[in-house]
Amino acid sequence: MSKFTRREIVAGLAAAPTLVAPSALRAAASDYPNKPIRFIIPYAPGGGFDVYVRVIAPVMEQFLPKKTSIVPVNVAGGGGAKGIAQLYRAKPDGYMLGIFNIPGVFILQQQQGDSAYDLGKFSWIGQMGEGEHYVIGVGANSPLKTYADLKALSAQRPIKFSVTGPEGTAYAATRIGAQLLGLRTQLISGYKGSADYVVAAMRGDSDAVVAGVPTALRFVRGNTIRILASFETHSSIPNAPGLPDATTLKQPDLDQITIERLVGAPPGLPPDIQAVISNALAKALQDPKVIAWGKENDVVMKVKTPAEASQLVAAQRAFFERWKRVLAG
Repeated sequence: MSKFTRREIVAGLAAAPTLVAPSALRAAASDYPNKPIRFIIPYAPGGGFDVYVRVIAPVMEQFLPKKTSIVPVNVAGGGGAKGIAQLYRAKPDGYMLGIFNIPGVFILQQQQGDSAYDLGKFSWIGQMGEGEHYVIGVGANSPLKTYADLKALSAQRPIKFSVTGPEGTAYAATRIGAQLLGLRTQLISGYKGSADYVVAAMRGDSDAVVAGVPTALRFVRGNTIRILASFETHSSIPNAPGLPDATTLKQPDLDQITIERLVGAPPGLPPDIQAVISNALAKALQDPKVIAWGKENDVVMKVKTPAEASQLVAAQRAFFERWKRVLAG
């Protein structure tokens, strides 16, 4: 995983949210928006976060009080930290937004420190889609047919799980999920994205994989993987009655292992501008085109208010604080 450059670390240590006179912000709010809005995606083009923004942002434009464009901007680097730090330092005038990988940012800060930004100070806008839960899957040709088979294998030797690098949410989901379930693991890391590490299990390079529900279902429909257990409180996996889930496995904390795509803005965003952007996002998520896209990709386009988004960040931070030692091991 790449680290900050010296220049980026110095900038982060020196940076503080831009201070703007309240009177100037009120005047700007009355004329908002009057120029394009930049939407920071802290990853390279082509990933899941990039796709979400490029699908939903154009629809958000339709619900702003004045005609303008929302321009996706990829700022890759530092596992996502570079783009988030850039957003943190931006002027809080509503012309820069960003998408956040929760809990990815917590994992990142655990590894790199939190000097470049303070997550508690961002102005939260809402959420793009309901949080994705995880499942345990194996290749369609795997000799492991049930979760009981997986447990039996763990009693004999560590289960090989294919995962991303330590900065990835799948890595964290695998470590925490396996700990809760009492599974011995051997992690095969370094895969670049969700498709890569699921394909590894499909090929038999690993025994199993912990993947997000939408990703897993695409492979299930192609008859290339089989799901053995769900981390959801009640399994939502179609055509799989009796599939073990967090309730039947008696591990309710499994349901808290999710990936959330929150939308935020720099600290100090005026409440009236925050409300305008949040309203545009909420209406975009309820637009028929976005709902149809969500159904095609097994994503529920649930609306969250800024207050609910802030509460979600706090709850997720508290949950992952409890697992710091496991993730660092």
